[in-house]
Amino acid sequence: MELLITIILFILVGSMVTLALCNRYLPKWFCDHIGWHLTPTTQDFDGCSLTGCCPRCGKSVLQDSQGNWF
Repeated sequence: MELLITIILFILVGSMVTLALCNRYLPKWFCDHIGWHLTPTTQDFDGCSLTGCCPRCGKSVLQDSQGNWF
């Protein structure tokens, strides 16, 4: 019985650590590799399109015709 409880606790702690790491590093990976950026806090209009700076990765981003930032 004690072995079963130990195994269950080990699995719970392991999954919590995995979720915490994914929550911290996965969104940055989306910015760098896939190009999914957050909505910029400050937006500019350069006469043709909306531009801004992604608050997560710091890259200069543009808004497409469907409202997504790339």
